[in-house]
Amino acid sequence: MLNVLIGIPLYNEQAYLCECIRTLYDFLNQECQEYEITVLLIDDGSTDKSQVIYKELTEVYPLKFFRHINGPLGYGNTVLTLFRKTTPSYDILITFDADLQHDPKSIKEILEEFNKHPNTDIVSTSRYLSYRFWKQNTKVPLDRYITNMIITRTINRCFSLNITDAFCGLKGYNVNKLPMDLDDAGYAFPLVYWKFVHDNNLVMREIETPIIYRLDRRSRGEWKYRTKEYYEKLESLVSSKELKQLIKRDFDQGIELMNEILDHHINFPISIYKDFFKLS
Repeated sequence: MLNVLIGIPLYNEQAYLCECIRTLYDFLNQECQEYEITVLLIDDGSTDKSQVIYKELTEVYPLKFFRHINGPLGYGNTVLTLFRKTTPSYDILITFDADLQHDPKSIKEILEEFNKHPNTDIVSTSRYLSYRFWKQNTKVPLDRYITNMIITRTINRCFSLNITDAFCGLKGYNVNKLPMDLDDAGYAFPLVYWKFVHDNNLVMREIETPIIYRLDRRSRGEWKYRTKEYYEKLESLVSSKELKQLIKRDFDQGIELMNEILDHHINFPISIYKDFFKLS
């Protein structure tokens, strides 16, 4: 029997936390009884009522929690705290968001992937692997999708990967291959992790997960600042002149492309772009 830790990084999630934990445990109790599963919340110093809520939830569910007293320390540090709290007694760590944008059904699919392929180091989920979920969700924010696609393409080029969704936080990790000392990098943490995957020749598998976007999660217009931050981080992660030039070129072309699409084609069905952003 696999011993599994489900880790939930959170910051100010009072609006969604109760439903997240309720639906998660409902699914685990019905569909994952063959696994030994613990759920751990890592609170990055929430200033809303999240702490009150999860303490109350521990009276109903066998929920564990840890809080950054001096937080917020940022998304990357919250994930790293989760890595460090994952003791060797666990076999698999699964990261799961608290904002209802992850489907609990994918947890079982991740675990089944590890069972089928025991040599796997990481199972990463993708919202864009085959696009079969697009018909069920037509409200994918175009700016977030385009940002993800162009940066995923650059990550693939820099680190010789073949992923289709660099930023989905729903992942399964072989506990024996967890990094403990990565640069925290804030929301750019996934970029640092993908470099770790490349540098350590980790065995990675990608499976599809449903597209679930909450449109209230980010204000429009943030994409340009966030994209610049990601590309600056990527440039700092590589040493060769050729890769630095590639990253600068991809950034310039990406910003130009995003401006064109968002200025003139924002109302187009998002599905028309799925063949445009080739990830090779």
